[in-house]
Amino acid sequence: MSFKQPKQRISTPLGNALVEYLQKHNMQQQPLADYLSIDIRTLKRWISGDTILRDIHELKRMANLLSVDPESLVIATLNIPPTPEQIDTAVDRAWSLINEARISEARALIEKLVLDTVPSDNPILLRSLIRAYHATAFAASLNVRTNEVSQAIYHYKKMEELARVVGDDTYLNIALSYQGDMLRRRGDMNEAIEYLEEARDMTPQADTSARGNGIQLLGRAYFSAGDIKAFEYAMGQAKDLSYAVDLRTGSTALQFHPGTVYEEYGKSYGRIGKVQQALDYIDLAEKERAPTKTSEILMKVARAEILIRSGDIREGQPLAVEAANYSRAHGHYRRLERIYSLKRYLSQQAMKYSKAEMAISEALEGPTED
Repeated sequence: MSFKQPKQRISTPLGNALVEYLQKHNMQQQPLADYLSIDIRTLKRWISGDTILRDIHELKRMANLLSVDPESLVIATLNIPPTPEQIDTAVDRAWSLINEARISEARALIEKLVLDTVPSDNPILLRSLIRAYHATAFAASLNVRTNEVSQAIYHYKKMEELARVVGDDTYLNIALSYQGDMLRRRGDMNEAIEYLEEARDMTPQADTSARGNGIQLLGRAYFSAGDIKAFEYAMGQAKDLSYAVDLRTGSTALQFHPGTVYEEYGKSYGRIGKVQQALDYIDLAEKERAPTKTSEILMKVARAEILIRSGDIREGQPLAVEAANYSRAHGHYRRLERIYSLKRYLSQQAMKYSKAEMAISEALEGPTED
């Protein structure tokens, strides 16, 4: 029998300081993460050396909380910064992995690059770095659970800052729109809609792909807020824009097209019990979807949700299982959350049927004696 070797910790100044603080204060990792106002997974990655913190302001904050000299946490590096061409190559590879639904690989590839690259006043480098933050943020948004979306928001904020520096409405629209979507996912509906409406109203020069994607995300937020009329109006606008997008050149990297719009319709109508209308939209989405594994899995999840919640377990369950297996293997936690929601729904239904069975059984046979 073979045993998996434990992963060795990579020594970094911050990782060493965190370990020393844990030992000195006889503290567990979760209380330390709470004290530092970071996620426990972030703390673990800093300790293991899997993630190297290079943000000077954040390093200073850590140093203050850990009562150490800020200079002691800085990593000296002789690495030559990547060229715009190298960044663009990595970004293209990351989007390719995302479209194959290989989310963990995509994030690992591109996140290290943006963390290791220091912005300069070179506009060509800045535009390449904006694209890198876009891919990093999107991969992170798929790779984290809802209570960890701050990780994706961090990268979208960096993207927003750089987009404002170079005056690029397209990438500013994308950065604002996805920050809004992450806030919606977290349940901060008012702030989410503010971000999404700002993206719609304040980026007039954004390309069609960005504008349409942002309006679709705004429609999603309206639906989550219970405003069905506003949802349908926004989705109508998004649908019209989706047919004007060239998937080869669109800024959203195959993440916005008629298939995503119809999937949004189907998923949403399924949640309010309009089953046939929802399935009709999913059929349209299948015909119009992008030829990617990510899109394929998305359609399976959406159809499984509609079928299972409408009582068609026989057709829906295999789709949910297939999507869950692939998503779990490749770190697509956003999809997994939707499938976990189905699992909770089935558990609730099973409990409901069990109670009904017991009530009928008692009526037929009399109460069970203790």
